[in-house]
This record gives sequence, C-alpha cells and structure tokens, in this order.
Amino acid sequence: MVDFSKYYRSYKYMQDMLKSDFTHNYIEEALKDGDEGKDSIFGKTNEKVIDMDWVIAIEETLPYIQKAIDEQSRFIKQAENVVRIKKAKKILTVEREEGFAIYENRVLLTLIHKALMFVDDKYSKMKDVPNDSYNKITMNRHLELNQQKLDFSVNYVNEDHESLAEDLDVEDIESLSDFDRIRRIRQGLNECLATPLMKEIAKEPQVKPPLTQTNLLKENPNFKKAVELWSFLDTYKKQGFELVGEEYNGKMTDENKEDVYLAMEFQHFMMSITTNPALRKMLQEKYEEENALAKEDADRPEKVKEMVLDAQTEAVSKEEIEKLTAEITELKQKIAEQKQKIEEQANIIKTQEGKIAALENERESHAKQVEQMNADFAEKTRIAEENFANRLSAKQKEFDDAQTAHNEYVTKLNTDNANKIAELNTNHSNEVAQLKSDYENRIDTINKENATATANLKSDYEGQLTSMKADYTSQIKNYEKQIADINAENAKNVKELNDNHAKEIKTITKESEKRMADFEKETTKKMNDTIADVKKKAKDEVRQAEKTAKEKIAEAKGENKLFKKKKEVFEAAYAAGSVGLMAMLAEKYASEGRTDFADHLVSATAAIRAIMIAPTPKGITLTMYTHGSAKLLKLYAGVTRYDVAIGDTVSSFGGVEGQPVFISFAGVGSEVADEIAGKIKETADCKVTVSQNRRIQSTGIIGIYFCGE
Repeated sequence: MVDFSKYYRSYKYMQDMLKSDFTHNYIEEALKDGDEGKDSIFGKTNEKVIDMDWVIAIEETLPYIQKAIDEQSRFIKQAENVVRIKKAKKILTVEREEGFAIYENRVLLTLIHKALMFVDDKYSKMKDVPNDSYNKITMNRHLELNQQKLDFSVNYVNEDHESLAEDLDVEDIESLSDFDRIRRIRQGLNECLATPLMKEIAKEPQVKPPLTQTNLLKENPNFKKAVELWSFLDTYKKQGFELVGEEYNGKMTDENKEDVYLAMEFQHFMMSITTNPALRKMLQEKYEEENALAKEDADRPEKVKEMVLDAQTEAVSKEEIEKLTAEITELKQKIAEQKQKIEEQANIIKTQEGKIAALENERESHAKQVEQMNADFAEKTRIAEENFANRLSAKQKEFDDAQTAHNEYVTKLNTDNANKIAELNTNHSNEVAQLKSDYENRIDTINKENATATANLKSDYEGQLTSMKADYTSQIKNYEKQIADINAENAKNVKELNDNHAKEIKTITKESEKRMADFEKETTKKMNDTIADVKKKAKDEVRQAEKTAKEKIAEAKGENKLFKKKKEVFEAAYAAGSVGLMAMLAEKYASEGRTDFADHLVSATAAIRAIMIAPTPKGITLTMYTHGSAKLLKLYAGVTRYDVAIGDTVSSFGGVEGQPVFISFAGVGSEVADEIAGKIKETADCKVTVSQNRRIQSTGIIGIYFCGE
C-alpha cells in the first residue's frame, strides 16, 4: 500500500490553515451551491490497512538477528562444588562444560518467539480477508466567480485486485504488498528458529523481562538491535491493522464532498499559478519574506539570552572566586582532619587484629572441647543403644509369644470352619443327589408324556391321511359316475332319436328320405362330437384330480416323515436342554435362600419352552417346542445360514427378564449360539449359559430354553 502519511499531515495542515481563509470559504460555498444532486460514488472497498511501523521495525531487525545467530556464541559453564573430607576441611572442585545456552542466545530465542507470536496474532486475523476493491467517483461543477468561469470535472476510478506473491525473497521489498511483507517476516522468523543454534537451545528456559543489560547486549551492534526490537514490541499497544469492508451505492456523504471540494480548490490554485507565472513569482517572494521574518523572530530570543548571560557572568565572577578560595581552604583543613582520623583507625585495626588472634586461639580451644564432647556423646549413645536393644529383645519375645497364641487360635478357627464346611458340603451333596433323583423321575415322566404325545400326533396324521385318501377316492368315483351318467343319457337320447327317425321314415314320402338321411348324418356327427368332447373333458378332470391327489399324498407323507425325524431330534434336545435349564434354576433359587425351591422347580418344569433352529431340505426352520408340541414360527426358504434366524429368535422372547436362559448346540459351531446369548443379555438382562450337546447325533440344531407362559 502507498505510504500516504505525509500527504495526510499536509492535508490536515491545509485544513487548519484554510479554515478562516476568505478565498477558501468563498470557493467552497460556490461549489456547494453548484451541487445539482448528480454527484455519485459507486463500488466496494475490501482492504487490509496495515500500520507499517511494526512491519518495518521487524524487517530492519531481522538481518541483525540472523547475524547474531551466525556468530555461534559459545560459553564455558562453570560449576563449583564443595566436597567434605575429614577434620572439617573442604575442597572446592570446579567443573567446566562448553555449551550454547548463554543468556544472550536465550534472549535471541525468546525474542524470535515473541516476534513470531506478535506477527501470527495479526496474520491469522488478516489472512482470510480479501483485498479486492473497485471505486468510481463522479462530480461536475460549473462556477462563476467575479465574472470568472470555472469548470470542474472529476471522474475517478480506482481498481485494486491484490494477489499473493509467489517469491518473497526479493531485493526490493517495496515491490511487495503490505501483506506479502508480513508473510516475508513470518518466513524469516521461522527460518531463524530452524537454525542449528536455535534448535540446540530450543528446550532451554526462555528469558523473562526485564532484560539484564550484559556487556554483549550493550556493545554488540547485532544484539543492541535485538534489544531495541524487544523494547518496541513491549511498548506497542495498538492493534496494528484495520480491516475495511465498505460498499457504496451512489450517494456521497457531506464529508466525501468536502474532501473533493478541497481537491478542486487545490486543483484551481495549481492551474492558476501554472498559467500565470507572475502570480507564482509574487507568491514565492511573499513566501520567502514571511520565512525570513519568522526566522528572525525565532533567533531574537537566543541573542538576548546570550547578552544577559554574559552580564550575569561578569557580575558574579569575582564573588564566586572569593567563595571558591574560602571553600578550598576549608577543604584542606578537612583533609588534614581526615588524615588524623585515618591514623587513629589504623591503630584501632591493629588492636582488633590482636583481639582476633586471641579469639582464634580461644576458638581452637573450643574446637578441642567440642571434639571431647562428641566423643562423650558417642559413648553415651552406644550405652543407650545397648539398653534399647535389650528392651527391644524383651518386647520382641513378648510379641512372639502373642503371635504364637494368635496363630493357635487362628488354626483352631480354621479347623472349626473346615468341619462346618465339610458338613455343609455333605448336606449340599445330599440335596443335590435328591434333586438329581427328582430331576430324573421328572425326565422319565416327561419322556413318557412325549412318547404319548408323539403317538397321538402320529395317529392324528395317519387319520388325516386316511381321510384325505377317502376324500380323493370319493371324488374319483363321483367323476366316474358322472361320466357313466353322461354316457347313459347320450345312449338314451340316441335310442329315442333312432325310434323317432324310424317312425318318421314310415310316414315321410320318398322325396323326404334323402333330406332325412342327410339330417340324420349331420345329427349323428354333432352327437358324436359332443360325446367325444364330454368324454375328453371328463378324462382331463379325472387325470388332474388324480395328479393333485397324488402330490398332496406325497407331500403329506414327506412332511410326516420329516417332522417325525425332526421331532425325535427335538425330543432328545428338549430333554437335555430342560436338565440344563433346571440346573440353572436350582442354582438361582439356592442363591436366593429359598427353602422350598424343589416345589418351585416342579412347577417351573411345566413352563419350560424351547425355540429350535434347525435345517430342512427347504431351508432353515424356526420352531417353538413345548412338551411334544411343535409350532413352526418361520421357514427361511432356500437358506442354509443359521444367523438369519437370530433377529426373530431374540424378538420371540417375552417375560424372561431376570430369568435364566440355557442355550445348547449340536452339530454346528458355537458362533451363532454365542451371538444369540449376547443379544438376549442386552435385551432381557438375564443370565445366559451356552453349552454343546454331545449326546445328539444331528446335522445341526440350536435350542434356546427358558420358562415362559
């Protein structure tokens, strides 16, 4: 951005100078009167107005920082350690180590971070703001000033589309935009941090203000510049930039117009002295005269001051000389007195040195006394430690006796507890044996009930099959009877026609015989065609009925055989799964402290339900099984994967919250069973046990057992 700072200072100075000027006010009023309302300002201004003071300050200091880094300043780090030895003597050891973390280098590191933070704070707020402006100002005036005609025409167009520079490493930084110069100093600061010296001391503690003015910081020109930048950053409190976003829709404000009026007035003045050299010369001479008078006025007070000062100097010089002579005499006397005092102090020092020697002897005597006292203290300490050891041994014996008694008591308690545990285990074993006996009896009863239910189911299927066969046989007989009735009716009709025909032959004349013969042939043909059609339809219906009957019989036989086979597997799986579920219920009732849990187990047996997932030739089946009764829930036709039934299996559960669930699988992997168990735990919040049933020889079955309604 162009530096308008001096222009603005001149602009404000000119405003102040012309505020009370008649010509200025006269022309400005004429310009206002000539306003016809056609003045306009259009466009938009999106711009980053940056205070270049801080940019220039960092730009000018960066080369000095880089030179200071290039000097690679080292120092010798010295550590003094005091090592104690015998007889209260000490040895001072000095260790030296070479390194880069001197104070001045850490000042550089801190300054770079400080400047980078300062720049980044402003850069982050400006980087996404566009610098895209287009403005157009139009103003025309036609004036008459004392028979002088003036025409002003302003047609100002300003278009600025800033783009970021690709190469920031240029010699002439003035060719870069203000924002690119900020990018350039960020790049330079980051390059300084990437130098080997800064990396070497990156983890060292940074310097806190105020700075200690070491010789290197005060005398080295590179470090002096760094300190100046440090002070500048500390004292700079302004925002440092301003983001402008303005749009102009045509209307000019009074302030805008007054600025343009001032430009028109100055333009009128410049054109006047350009076209009138005499006017320029006269104004120049007047300007020089005013400057000379101003200089003379400025110089006059200085000359007066010099004359007054000379007179005062001459008046007081004699008096001052006399005073100085008296002061010198007095000072000589004081010097003599001070010499005498110094001699007295020297005598006092000698006396004090003698006293110090006596005190040193006394100190050595005291040291010997302290050494003797230390020896006495060591002896007393030894005696006290022996007494303490004896008392400690006595206390230890008392503790050991108490520990032995405690161990015997603990052993007795352990023995009593072991006897009680053994007794409880015996009682528990008896209860388990009794419970197992009850389970086995119940299983026998269930197996008998299952056998009875199987026989009943088999009888029902056989009855249904017999009934279906009888129905199909009856239908076939009905069809055959209908065919026979049709044939008999046709034969009867033929006979009647023949009889009628014979009677007609006798009564009809010879001329009609031929016509009757033709009619007979035609009638016979139609009759035969009708009979053939009826027979064909009857045969087709009989054939279709026989085919349908055979298919239904075969399907019924296959389903009965398949169900019979699966039912046997279901029964075996149900018996084993019920035992597993009853064991979980017994454990649950025992943990709840129920004394009558055997009765609860008996009543729970009747409520055991099982959901079976099993394969069939048609696909995977999902079946609800209860005490020999099976209900097909869903058939997954053409599917062989068990996991298709997981969602429907979990959704089939109801009212099992808090109740145990037992899952068994045979002939398949445990993955599906485990997944079902996990989903049941999530939805029903109950305990689930998964177990493999090795007693069933099956192509694959998964059973989920629970107590339900």
